Amino acid sequence: AGPEELDFDRDEPTTHLAFGRGEHFCLGAALARLEGEIAFEELLRRTKTIQLVPDRNDLSHEPSFILRGLKALHLRLAPAAD
Repeated sequence: AGPEELDFDRDEPTTHLAFGRGEHFCLGAALARLEGEIAFEELLRRTKTIQLVPDRNDLSHEPSFILRGLKALHLRLAPAAD
């Protein structure tokens, strides 16, 4: 199906996540990407280690047509020495 078609019977309607293309492109996409990059770099700069908390993560996803995200992600962060 093309972007101009509405297909209710498509196989996996919940696997799409993007800022769009053409006339549907998000005007704030570049800013959102930059903010994410800065936040992640700062987190890595301030953190010595990042670990999954044992027995707390089943990595299940929220059912959503708009956004596919984890229900929870339990992490243990150790601060970096200054």
